[in-house]
Amino acid sequence: DGLFGSMIDCYGSPMNAEAGAEKVEGVGRAIFAPIPRVSDIALIDNPLLTGTAMVDALSPIGMGQNMLIVGQNNDEIGVGQRDLVIGAIKTQVKEGKVKCVYALTKESKQERERVIEQLKKAGVLDDIVLVSARDRDDNTDTDDLAQKDLEAIDSAEAITVAATACSIAEALALSEGLNTFVVVDDIDQHKAFWDWTTRVLVDVYGVDAVVKDDAAGGASSEMRGFYSGLIQRAAQFNTKNGGGSMTLALLTNLQGKFGSKNEDDENRVFQKEDFDECSDKVKQRIAIIADKGIPLTAATLRKIQIPLPVASESEQSRLLALQHADDLISMSDGQVWLDETLYAKGQRPAMDPQRSITRVGVGADTKSRADAPAMRGLAGGLRFDFAQANSLEGAGANSGAEKQLLKKQAYLLAMHQEAGDERSLSENCVLLLAASMLVLDDIVEKGGTAGTDLGRDAIQGLIAHVRETAPKAMEEIDETLDLSEEVRSELEGIIKAHSS
Repeated sequence: DGLFGSMIDCYGSPMNAEAGAEKVEGVGRAIFAPIPRVSDIALIDNPLLTGTAMVDALSPIGMGQNMLIVGQNNDEIGVGQRDLVIGAIKTQVKEGKVKCVYALTKESKQERERVIEQLKKAGVLDDIVLVSARDRDDNTDTDDLAQKDLEAIDSAEAITVAATACSIAEALALSEGLNTFVVVDDIDQHKAFWDWTTRVLVDVYGVDAVVKDDAAGGASSEMRGFYSGLIQRAAQFNTKNGGGSMTLALLTNLQGKFGSKNEDDENRVFQKEDFDECSDKVKQRIAIIADKGIPLTAATLRKIQIPLPVASESEQSRLLALQHADDLISMSDGQVWLDETLYAKGQRPAMDPQRSITRVGVGADTKSRADAPAMRGLAGGLRFDFAQANSLEGAGANSGAEKQLLKKQAYLLAMHQEAGDERSLSENCVLLLAASMLVLDDIVEKGGTAGTDLGRDAIQGLIAHVRETAPKAMEEIDETLDLSEEVRSELEGIIKAHSS
């Protein structure tokens, strides 16, 4: 317990003045502990509720699961990755059932200070363990080191910070049977360290010493093993190993953005031959589009995340970032994908339902689940509804698209949450239930769409009314994580009466 409320470095030394000069008592766990064996773990069957409806409904996180938080980051703020994970931490602190550890790997002192301020503002800093990278000046003398060596040192420290945070959480899960939640902000320097080691191998032993996938920027089996040392530490431990869990949220950023070298390329129609130098996967996708007679314009290519053959440096950077994100996704239990276009449009969270998914519990032959039973019955076909609505956007009048688009807007209103606006499971269930009953359609048609004052007031009014009218029903949902037929029927009646 002495760790909580402290900020330490990767060796356990305190970094905040209040902590004094002594090291924090160790937890008796190796920093780079091995990943759990199959015999050490149990099935994931309990949700870690984040307080964000869109995540808990469409890309739920189970206790003991690892989850990538992918953001298209073009500036210092990003598209809400930190808001999302800090909101999840707030939810855990409020419930008091999950211990949280935050790994702050950033080498920039300014950015670290900004994150610490966010944690303070959220009111959780005194309730978590913060493991942080140190200022470079606190390290050994770096005057004689080249810039690339300094970057390697920063990357190595970032890797150790992430590993230390995991070790603290694992110790609590294994020795005390506690459920823990670790946020690694972020894992981008893992890639920087891997690239540095690849360059060293090439410099010393030549390009033949590096496997083909590494040389091309892909994910070799060696790279997968490197990342697995962090990603696969997440686990729901079985009763023989304490019965606790460590859930892992890993932030990663997509650098660069799509854009051509000049404005003329925006109106150009490309030919299949223009993509001859691209990978086989890209060429296959281009062939499918061309065979269907769809023009290979810049807009079409960006919609399916294929960079232009005349890509700018920024677009080339985005291409490599997308490739790396795909590699990470293939190693993880799921991802929450935050989209810069949705963020610019005001959607909060800016989560892309089609690219966000959990792979825990997929398949009819498994009892493992990441979602709350209450959400299961309310969000079953929601992903399909969003995909259908997206395919109908831009359809002409009398096309039959209006009803489906209205449904999408109603659900977006129900799940709209600004940073710091976390809600309980029961509150999110009420809003999803209201959307399914078409109660929110009228509000949307009157201009109360997601993000508007009218929409926000309607949502807050509905939640307050149901809480006041059926407090026991709301309490039952939060305690059992389920929505019984009796409670559902009761809530439907209250919602219907409120909207009349």
